[in-house]
Amino acid sequence: MKDTEQEIKSVDSKEYLTNIAWKIASAAQQITEELSPGGVSFSVGGSESVEDSEIEQQLREIDEQFANAYQSSETSETLDFSVGSDLEDTSGESLDLAFKEIIKENLKLLQLESEESSNVDFSTGEFQDFPSLEDYNSLFVDIRLPQISQRFQEDLIFAYMRVAGPNPLMLQQLSEQNKPLQITNEKYQQIIEKFEFSDSLEAALQEGRLYQADYSMLKNMAQGSFPNNVKKYPCAPLALFAVPPVSSSFRSLIPVAIQCQQPSVSENPPVFTPLDGDNWMVAKTIVQMADSNYHELVSHLGRTHLFVEPFVLATKRKLPANHKLRILLDPHFEGTILINYGAHKTLIANGGKVDQLLASTIEDDRVIAVEGAKIYLHNFNDVMFPKTLTKQGVRNSDQLPDHPYRDDGLLIWDAIHTWVGAYLSIYYTSDQQLLEDKALQNWAQELVSDQGGRLKNFGEDASGAIKTLNYLIDAVSSVIFTASAQHAAVNFPQSELMSYTPAFPFAIYSPAPTSSEKQGNFMSMLPSLDRSQTQIGVTYLLGSVYYTQLGQYNKGHFKDAKVMSYLGEFQNQLRDIEIEISKRNRSRLMPYKFLLPSQIPQSINI
Repeated sequence: MKDTEQEIKSVDSKEYLTNIAWKIASAAQQITEELSPGGVSFSVGGSESVEDSEIEQQLREIDEQFANAYQSSETSETLDFSVGSDLEDTSGESLDLAFKEIIKENLKLLQLESEESSNVDFSTGEFQDFPSLEDYNSLFVDIRLPQISQRFQEDLIFAYMRVAGPNPLMLQQLSEQNKPLQITNEKYQQIIEKFEFSDSLEAALQEGRLYQADYSMLKNMAQGSFPNNVKKYPCAPLALFAVPPVSSSFRSLIPVAIQCQQPSVSENPPVFTPLDGDNWMVAKTIVQMADSNYHELVSHLGRTHLFVEPFVLATKRKLPANHKLRILLDPHFEGTILINYGAHKTLIANGGKVDQLLASTIEDDRVIAVEGAKIYLHNFNDVMFPKTLTKQGVRNSDQLPDHPYRDDGLLIWDAIHTWVGAYLSIYYTSDQQLLEDKALQNWAQELVSDQGGRLKNFGEDASGAIKTLNYLIDAVSSVIFTASAQHAAVNFPQSELMSYTPAFPFAIYSPAPTSSEKQGNFMSMLPSLDRSQTQIGVTYLLGSVYYTQLGQYNKGHFKDAKVMSYLGEFQNQLRDIEIEISKRNRSRLMPYKFLLPSQIPQSINI
């Protein structure tokens, strides 16, 4: 190519230039063929690939631009090859074709670079190994390497993340009417031999010990490619888990099988199990990627940040500053509108960190987040914490003994519910007082109004009216729990867990396997090191800021002396819960610290 560069400098005719152009085109084609990995091909002539069709369209547009430019500058002396009779031959057409070939081959090289940049050195044309775990570990210099980095490949830890990870909201108990993927009893028994206990698929199903995590909400997400047009591959997996029977020596959740795509997305998608070698780790990585996307968009943004916002606005608009309910709620709304605005302007903006890191397009990300919030806001009375656990079939500790999020969350829920009940009972001694409280009823009406919060299934009748003290206690407890404990449970694992990309990739960069015959490599799916560094920065920031603490209200916030004794009881109860959770953590697979009362802020302020 250096020799060709010298030839270009000494060009003295269009024919000579044409020969050089074809020489460059040939060299570019040779480079493309040498760098193309196995299985990647570009059609030449005959039936065109999608990529070639796009290239031809671009070339036609270039032709039109050159033609227009030529017509407007026929008399220009710039790049004037009009001297000499050799320019009147047909070499112009050949030169045009040569330059088109050069453009086509360079576009193919750019495509290869974008798709294979993680393992091809384009300066040498040689394939390199994918980054190792040590490479990802070395990114943690000033920030401590998370503990999950040592254990994330363990099957028990993978299952444990369903009940003690960033998104412990996906498990759904299977009933006898459910078909647990495509697993036979024989296959199930082969799988559980690895975990050294005896069981049958039928017994597990009948006894309520089978659970699934279904990410079908993600099935229609478009393929992301921002930035740099590097293709990402969103997936909507379905994962099956089981709890060993009562007679077993241990009863932690175990993974059984994973289907990497929904049947509606991929025809007859393969099902992988712990018996499938490297493909099992590939399948687990796909689940972790889907879980990370569902977590950030639905469980975190949609069902805490966006869920609480209508209550903040209705409280500011309809409850006077001295209203007793507003006095209780205000500390739990501090900073929420500001942080939501900041997320809107930065994190979920076009080209922002969510656009860079997550698997789909930013447009689809926003749609999923809003849809996740709407499902909760349109079913308010059914999504209070205890009801959600019951609806998902994870409330029974005999069937599912090990569920830190559930167990610690119920302690916090009970403490908040008791505190809210005691506080509101000071000011509402009869249900009639609630009905006569115009500000309270206006607050409820604002929440269900099409011009306000647009909630559905809120209140005790179709109009959204609040008629009983018990209902008000439940509703207010749900709002405070979501703004404090629920947000803590999904926000702070970002730093402790999700900052480690190999364990929680926000996107994968090769498609899900379509058969079980060829063994995959999960490392080849992971984000690049620079993308991982961005993930570390975002998750560490979002998961490390603790401002305020549950139960610790500003001095003098409550001016009514009757409140103080109940507040003291609430604070004492939270201290006892801290001790109890710390005790529980000594015997858990990994400590679950995200619902320690000392680690729960009062509001969504980060």
